[in-house]
Amino acid sequence: MKSKKITLLLLICLFQVLLTSCENNPGNSEDEALSSGDLDSTFFNQSSDSNSRMDSLNFIEELKKEGWKLDQIENGILSPCYNFKPMYGTVENYLNVIVGGGTDVVIKLMNLQTDICSRYVFVNGNSSFRISNIPEGQYYLKIAYGKQWFSKISDGVCIGKFTSSALYEKAEEILDFRLIQEPDGYSIPSYEVSLDVVSSGIQNSLSSNEISEEEFNR
Repeated sequence: MKSKKITLLLLICLFQVLLTSCENNPGNSEDEALSSGDLDSTFFNQSSDSNSRMDSLNFIEELKKEGWKLDQIENGILSPCYNFKPMYGTVENYLNVIVGGGTDVVIKLMNLQTDICSRYVFVNGNSSFRISNIPEGQYYLKIAYGKQWFSKISDGVCIGKFTSSALYEKAEEILDFRLIQEPDGYSIPSYEVSLDVVSSGIQNSLSSNEISEEEFNR
């Protein structure tokens, strides 16, 4: 058996310019900037202004009152309470997910024909996870980027979202995990996807469209 590997690379640029000024005392003015690859820790621009920090804390507290819970998740498949049943095939194929240091990532592997989620995985920044033994078929990805993964029970199932620098996308590329017949047998398609949020620019070979949090959770 032969193995095929196709590498897809997604680099998303996230620019945040943070500037504080003090007209009365210019000597104490500082520019606060994020390091390369860092994500903002809240939905708001970081600032020395205490009101902004208080707004961020209030936002998290409001989420908790609504039933949202901060999850500390290790790499791997999320709980089936997220309204999916992990599906496994017998073929030794895989989707290898590599995540850079600028974000955590949640991926839903969606069957193209049925729109049913086959795998639902969480991958921490600066790590990787291999989704193995995927049933033969064609798939697309729903991808969530961000920090601070919160979960909530809604209508009897879990839903999840990032609360810091969240971005949700649907990939246009189709990952075809069907065996490929060849004169001397067959080959097994496998894929590798590299995902990160960086500050150096946009290089996106994985065509995708931004979607809403609600669409990601469907």
